[in-house]
Amino acid sequence: MKKVAVALHATNGFDINQIKNLENLDYIHVDVMDGKFVDNTMLNLDIFKALKENFEIPIIAHMMVQDPLQYIDKIIDNIDAFLFHKEIQAPISKIIEAVKIHKKKVGLVINPPTEVSSLLPYLDQIDFVLIMGVNPGWSAQKFIDTTIEKVNELSAYKKEFNFEIDVDGGVNLENASKLLNADILSSSSTILKAENPNQTIMLLKNSDKKP
Repeated sequence: MKKVAVALHATNGFDINQIKNLENLDYIHVDVMDGKFVDNTMLNLDIFKALKENFEIPIIAHMMVQDPLQYIDKIIDNIDAFLFHKEIQAPISKIIEAVKIHKKKVGLVINPPTEVSSLLPYLDQIDFVLIMGVNPGWSAQKFIDTTIEKVNELSAYKKEFNFEIDVDGGVNLENASKLLNADILSSSSTILKAENPNQTIMLLKNSDKKP
């Protein structure tokens, strides 16, 4: 059975009521954007405190930012995992260690053009790899099919290293069944815009099972 995360945006207009009735979630995934690493800006860091106070579900911070180091101390007490992008121009291992000092999980994210091989020096240091199914920054983009191949390629390294594979961006009920080697499926609109969100969560969780 897959794990499922509902993906939210760190916007000022965030309403906690939109997820209060969701059941069987494994994670709450929050996108933070600095307007530099990606064009969009979503920097309401207060969302993490609000989520921590209202839910017992583990919280993943997905940091689409140029300088992840400047955000760690601001949110670390209210999250369970800190994920940042491999593509940044910053010392990756230094950031990983800065998160681990706080006894929190850490992960790397790769965009569609980034090769899985670029992660190899870090797989023994991290808990998650998040593979983007779309180019980061905006919701409602079409899923890039080569994401499936990247998940399969990365899964070969799980025999040696202890990490989970997360997929975020464009995940829906159709492509979820093709992401057999993913451990976590992160989705926003597929869940939140569904007629029956809780049924959709269970369909995603069971998407690796043959009919």
